[in-house]
Order: sequence, then C-alpha cells, then structure tokens
Amino acid sequence: MLTGSVAVGIAQKLPAPTRVWSVGPLTKSEPVMGVAFGAGGPTVTGPHVDSQTQSTFLATRNVVFAGDRIILASRVGERRVEGAQKSETVYQLLSLDARTGEVKDSREFVDFGVRAIFATNDAHVVVSGTSGLRLTPDLKDDGSFDYHATGHKHGRVQNVSPDGSKLGNATSPGFEMVDARTLKATELTANGSVDTSVNNKGFVTDNVHWIADYPKDLSFVTYTDAAGGHLLYHGKCGGRPQFLSDDLVLEPGCKSPMIVNTHGDLVKTLSLKGEFSYAGVSQNGKRFALQIASFSATHSVKQERFAVYSIETWEPVAEVTPDELAEEQSWTAFSPDGSLFVVGSPLKLTLFRLP
Repeated sequence: MLTGSVAVGIAQKLPAPTRVWSVGPLTKSEPVMGVAFGAGGPTVTGPHVDSQTQSTFLATRNVVFAGDRIILASRVGERRVEGAQKSETVYQLLSLDARTGEVKDSREFVDFGVRAIFATNDAHVVVSGTSGLRLTPDLKDDGSFDYHATGHKHGRVQNVSPDGSKLGNATSPGFEMVDARTLKATELTANGSVDTSVNNKGFVTDNVHWIADYPKDLSFVTYTDAAGGHLLYHGKCGGRPQFLSDDLVLEPGCKSPMIVNTHGDLVKTLSLKGEFSYAGVSQNGKRFALQIASFSATHSVKQERFAVYSIETWEPVAEVTPDELAEEQSWTAFSPDGSLFVVGSPLKLTLFRLP
C-alpha cells in the first residue's frame, strides 16, 4: 500500500521571516493554577495568567485570517448567574486589522460553548459552538447552522477543509459535509464516525476498526468519501491525520512525519529532530507548518519553533520562533495565499511575512 520514501531535513540555514507587528495582551484572562508532571507524579504550580496554549488541537482553531482581518477567539472567564446552579463561560472574539494589528471589532459570547473558529474560502469565519455561526470579518451575523435541523440529536463541527470550502459535522451516528458559504449540510454516511480532518469530499479518522484485519498493527488512517471507507495507512505508529490538500494527508504520529495520498501511496517522509505537531496549512495548498519543540521532564515547553514547508517541493522555506513560549503549542494560522503567518496567544500575537 505504501510505496516510496524521500527524507527531508531542515539543517540548512533558512531565510528569516519579516516581523510585521506584535500586539498584546489582547484580552484579560483569569489567573489559573498549573500542574507539572514529573517522575514523582503531578505537582501543582502557582497561579499564572492563562495563555490558553495548553492544547495542540486548539492551536490551529483559535486564530484565522478573514479578508483584511485576523480573527481571534479567547476564553476570558466565568460569569456568575444569579439563581443559577453554575456560572456561564464567557468567550470574546476580536477582529484585528491584518495590516496593523489594531483591534477593530469585538464580540462577546456567553455560554455558547465555543469549540473553534474556522476561515472560509470567501473571507468569512465560522464559529463552532452550541450551534454554528457564520460571521463577516467585522463579526456581524451572516448565517447560522442548527445541528438538529436535519433531525439529528447531536452535532459537532471541529474541522474545515484545507481550502476553506467545507466543514465536517459529526452527527453521532453519521457524518455530514457542510458548505462553508451556504451552511447547507449533505449526509455523507449514516455510520458512526469520528473525524480528525476533512477535505471537500470526505474525512479521515484514526479509528482502529481495521485491527481484526491487521492484528499486529497499532495505528490506522481511514478515508471516507461518497464511495465508502478506504484504508490509507496501517502500522506500528500513528497520530491524528490531517489533510494538507484534497489529495494529501499528513500522518504526524510517527518518529518522522509521513505524507500519504488518498490512494494510500506514501508521497514523502520528512526527517526532523525533536517532537513535532501539525500547525496549519494555507488555503491555496502551497504551504504547511509543523511545530517543533523540546520539553522538560515535567513536559513544559523549553523551546518552540515552527518550520514552514512548501507542499510543491517538500522543502522548508522558513522558520518562525514565537516571542513567548507556549504551555503546549502556540496558536498559528496562514493567510490564504501562504505569504503571512500569525503566531502567539491572546497574551501576545505576532504577524510575520514569510520569504
């Protein structure tokens, strides 16, 4: 199934990106306690301002480009409700001028359950929460998506296609593809599905339901489209597969990241030093990024950088280092044409122009 392998290193000196601006803090986060994990077990650390960078999953789902704006979603705290059993969670969306970093518009969401924000291919943003909202770059309503409108009891949108045209909605059971412009949903399968990434035709998952056919393997990548499920990869290692384009999938869970196509062929293997994770792709399908980090014995980040790769050549074209260390992974996003890269958190956000 997998054929061919090309190793790529990043030892060469790369052109430096150009800093455009750096701003922050952008929102007021409440102090939180930390937990460090070491050989002796977990240790509670002192209170610190929450950078909201504890999740590799959310690192690519909290900041996006939308036209001439950059949109950021920040959890700003809890609000007590008189007479209620629990407090409400408050999120703030900010719309920054991409040229200057100035905050132009803001909007508050209370108890909306904001899971993620996604850039569409027509310079809008979709907010995934208790329902789906489509917003203009200045954060005005431009459509909504009700998870229950098609008769399902559940719904969860947590991925957008690399080109920004489709969203995936896991209806548990079942799966729908949602047009990012019209928010019209089309059922893809009635089977229970957990997506890790979507393209404009289907989704991939790391579900292990092939284990009966390959009992010696531990990891699997399955692509599901209108024709059904297709096994793209199986082996001893694996992680959370991510689409880089409609036809290319990044498997980041092995010692060296692999790129396979939707036919199950191995396209490239990248040679890296250090732990790494997915950090975004440009909508034009030209570039993607990986976080490369080193961690202490308590798994706190000691060093963090982002390698930007060309999808055409599989060679690194730039390396970006954030101003402040993340707790797990800094937030990142590409501009649609891949020429700009934003990195950071609500505490400090920096925009770079890439070579």
